[in-house]
Amino acid sequence: MSEPWPVHTVVFDLDDTLYPELDFVLSGFAAVDACLREGRGVEGFAEKARELFAAGRRGKIMDEVLPLLGLARDQGLVAELVETYRNHSPNLQLFPDATEILDWLTPRFRLGLITDGCARAQMGKIRALRLDGCIPYRIITDELGRAFGKPSTEPYRRLAALCPGGAEGFVYVADNPHKDFLGAKQSGWRTIRIRRQGGEHAEYVATAAESAEVEVSLLSELRLRLVPDAGSAAHGFTAKAVDTPTVKLATMDRFRPCALGAEEP
Repeated sequence: MSEPWPVHTVVFDLDDTLYPELDFVLSGFAAVDACLREGRGVEGFAEKARELFAAGRRGKIMDEVLPLLGLARDQGLVAELVETYRNHSPNLQLFPDATEILDWLTPRFRLGLITDGCARAQMGKIRALRLDGCIPYRIITDELGRAFGKPSTEPYRRLAALCPGGAEGFVYVADNPHKDFLGAKQSGWRTIRIRRQGGEHAEYVATAAESAEVEVSLLSELRLRLVPDAGSAAHGFTAKAVDTPTVKLATMDRFRPCALGAEEP
């Protein structure tokens, strides 16, 4: 193994990096199922949606399930169900190794988050996982505009502007090489791919441009990969930094409407 990297700020992706996104998906299907059952007397949505999702369908599951239940593909109903899915209160848990590594990182480094996805849904996940209390620096790219989701360099630039220190002292930890690492590398950051067995993108073989510098199978391996850089104190970082007010780009009541994204059912 190479020498550990001296860094000052560790930034994570959210979905399938810190928690299993499937938990949110299934929780959302259950919320939509309840909405249809209670509002229209129609049952069976969650079962059909799970079957399509397991078959690899993404992006239009709401539209595809409705005819299977004898309902027309009414766009007003679809919009209502999408809002139910996004706005429901999920019951989520961090991966065990994510809990462990966040506890270890907190007194040693600044912690950040860069995540794609509908801002309301992503903020709901952050709160359900209680990450708003331990990751102060957060960028939800949906709030920047659709042109600035990953792999754009803009979210990395925005987060770096909040945290003093050189670009080489940032590391981005994520799971999806299709989009997660290009912008980080172009910004001069170090990159680590979490490649969990059975993960959504675990079987994908990344191109050289897409690849992270290092791959790990558990986040606990970061203990061996990272050390606080020599200038951490000079950057103004201490363990108390995690108690500073959370940095957000918008409040919940100012979230703009979200378009259906490729990562949503």
